[in-house]
Amino acid sequence: MINMFEITRQEDISAALTEIRRASEISPEKESVVKGIIDAVREGGDDAVLELTREFDGVSMEVEDLEVPRREVEAAWDSLDEETREALRLAEGRVSAFARRGLPADWEEEVSPGVTVGEVHRPLDTVGIYVPGGRYPYPSTVLMTGVPAREAGVKEILYSIPPDGEGVDSSVTLAATRLVGDCRVFRMGGAQAIAAMAFGTGTVPRCRMVAGPGNVYVATAKRLLAGVVTIDLDAGPSEIAVYVDGSADISIAAADVLAQLEHDPRAIAVMVSESVDLLRSAEGVLEGLADGLETESGEQGTVSLVRCDSHELAISFLNRLAPEHLELMVAGARMLVGEITAAGCVFVGPYSAVALGDYVAGPSHVLPTGGSAARLSGLSARDFMRTMNVVSYNSEGFKEYCGVAGRLARLEGLEKHALSLDIRMRGSN
Repeated sequence: MINMFEITRQEDISAALTEIRRASEISPEKESVVKGIIDAVREGGDDAVLELTREFDGVSMEVEDLEVPRREVEAAWDSLDEETREALRLAEGRVSAFARRGLPADWEEEVSPGVTVGEVHRPLDTVGIYVPGGRYPYPSTVLMTGVPAREAGVKEILYSIPPDGEGVDSSVTLAATRLVGDCRVFRMGGAQAIAAMAFGTGTVPRCRMVAGPGNVYVATAKRLLAGVVTIDLDAGPSEIAVYVDGSADISIAAADVLAQLEHDPRAIAVMVSESVDLLRSAEGVLEGLADGLETESGEQGTVSLVRCDSHELAISFLNRLAPEHLELMVAGARMLVGEITAAGCVFVGPYSAVALGDYVAGPSHVLPTGGSAARLSGLSARDFMRTMNVVSYNSEGFKEYCGVAGRLARLEGLEKHALSLDIRMRGSN
């Protein structure tokens, strides 16, 4: 289905955004289901995970089947042809290089005589990563999540990969975990997998952080468990916005818009232009390219065509949409990046396809959705680390500043704080 929106003033943007995002909203009924799943896993551990896997995935397993033996990972890798292996190696190398480039550096500085401050960075010890299943395998997500965690120095990386109807995993997805290194893989999916990694079960270790994209149930579970475990970001149904003008090849723009609907018919797919004629021509192209997008239930998804009266309104709309992926297919696209304030990843020019970002560009394709790109960044190695501040005073520095600190402590009525300074001062004289 294709919807057309007209933006002639700032007030029109809110109404358009409400309608565009309607399909991706979580219903109270689904949230209630997820809460029930979380409660079941918290109470029942492994048994609950196995029961929920039977219920939702149609797969019966025993407890000992939850973790994938290393020999199966090796067998999955050996089953791949050399061309596939090389493609995965290349992608792993690009993601690794980008992740290393973004690692934070420890630093310290003497800010005055005898006073040194700084930051040191430490990796999380255990991270759980969710890899979606469903209609397609996602070996790329294995790399886009696990490689940044590895480069951050995470000691234990766990993968959760949904089982298929035979209780085994997609060979190529399982094989990709081999490139990440010495990690563990578990057969579980959906909200129950997120809960298992958040709480821990008899078999699944409790994780410090849970990362990775997923469907509406997975995204809801992550949101509900954010107070129990650190989560990466709100990575729900996929999103794309493509900004086009007369210089754009509409067939390319249309193909990129439709590509995101392959992930999920609830994906947000938007094309923006100041030209109504351009969008009308895009409508015909989109209809011609849409074959094959229907799910088994007949869902095909919706494309939104947004006609803006001016460039300023178009930019305002895009920044308020804060899409996961933003393609700039307009003249002077590189200069336009400076006007963009909210997007998960910006793709500049007609050759910068989102599909390249999905696989080989380097930045993780795990990006904020649902408008959260206005406040969150895409997944990076930094997310798998924590920062500790370091403060060091010697006698000279202490004597210089203890009086000021003591005065501020007494202003707040904290006499014992001031006393801790006074005792040191008496001892240093």
